[in-house]
Amino acid sequence: MIFYINKQAVEIKTRFENAPLTSPNEACAAMGMLYKIYGLSIPGKREMVSQMKEDFHGAVKNLPVPSEFAAKIITLLDDYYKDDPVTDEIYELLKYSYEEQK
Repeated sequence: MIFYINKQAVEIKTRFENAPLTSPNEACAAMGMLYKIYGLSIPGKREMVSQMKEDFHGAVKNLPVPSEFAAKIITLLDDYYKDDPVTDEIYELLKYSYEEQK
């Protein structure tokens, strides 16, 4: 998997209306980006994307949204409805997206 393409896809989709995340790769890339934007550490790996989303929301529920960019990523993530497994490769993508997020 070419990690940067998935992160770049999320960044591009924040610029458009109705451009949903389409894979667990993009969902986990989005989470990696959000954890970094919020200044949180990389989350532990869970079995399913839905569990990772629940963990993210639990970690930020009492924090203000730091930027409009973060708000757009959260909307994309919340609209992702598939419950896919988080493979080791997808989790590595989450970590890559975290490390590469500025």
